[in-house]
Amino acid sequence: MKTIIGIDPGASGAISFTNIQAQNEIHVYKCHPNISGRSLTVDLAKNAFAGKNEVVAYIEKVHAMPHDGRSSLFKFGVNYGVWLGILDSKQIPTVEVSPQKWMNFWKEYHGIGLPKEKKERKNVLKDFASAYLDKDKKATLWNADSILITMYGLHQEKGKMNVS
Repeated sequence: MKTIIGIDPGASGAISFTNIQAQNEIHVYKCHPNISGRSLTVDLAKNAFAGKNEVVAYIEKVHAMPHDGRSSLFKFGVNYGVWLGILDSKQIPTVEVSPQKWMNFWKEYHGIGLPKEKKERKNVLKDFASAYLDKDKKATLWNADSILITMYGLHQEKGKMNVS
């Protein structure tokens, strides 16, 4: 069995995880504000599914944007580095995936174009992510990217294993 962790490393981001055999069961948590809380969430992901699990993490690869302020950019980089450090310390193989790559995957998967305006694009991505949650739950701005990164990782890992 393989557990896939997906991380949106922003301060208002989330971590989610699923398992190839239990792909209809996705767990989603808001990013904890401190390092030990994030580390415990990764431990939870590693142990969420019965049996011996191989674990792989997919994290959104972030970079500086010209319009970002220096202090917010610094905080964003620190969050990203903290996540990479936690995953490395737990010896979890990590795949860094650019936002363009995972968003293009979903665009092609659904056969539609994504709006250029950020707010509209986020709403479309929320709709995509909601499909992976129980009917009584909805994807939100804070968790949609994490869910879609996790499910992107699931599709990638299944492809490596030739599992449908």
